[in-house]
Amino acid sequence: MMRKSGLLFWLACVALLTSAGCQSVEGTRSPTLDGSSWELFAYRKTKPIVGTTITANFSDGEIRGTAGCNSYSGSYTTDGAKIEFGELGWTAMACLDPPGVMEQETLVMDFFMNAERFELEEDRLYIYRTGGEALTLDRSN
Repeated sequence: MMRKSGLLFWLACVALLTSAGCQSVEGTRSPTLDGSSWELFAYRKTKPIVGTTITANFSDGEIRGTAGCNSYSGSYTTDGAKIEFGELGWTAMACLDPPGVMEQETLVMDFFMNAERFELEEDRLYIYRTGGEALTLDRSN
């Protein structure tokens, strides 16, 4: 009888530890972008052109913002540190001022379309694409 109750005790302990371990793993959440707003600080270590503002607002699986000249929107998903943007659509205005704004916009949109992962550090968001190049954004809300 003593052996049986000892075995039951150890089985109960193992079950308890296993379920506690599962809860702690499930309780660990990856950082969320939902409900956050950002403004571009740098792309490929280059500051945005003076007079341009590039934003990213994340809400319910959607991203919306301005790309320096045009507005854009689309979907996004995250899985841990992995981020993927769906097809992004944007307005089609041609801006000539300040010089280089359209090239900057194309580069920033390319980052989104080729994004692989992200890091969230308090008030700073890094979005990386192949090769380790990053967009660096500062929290704006």
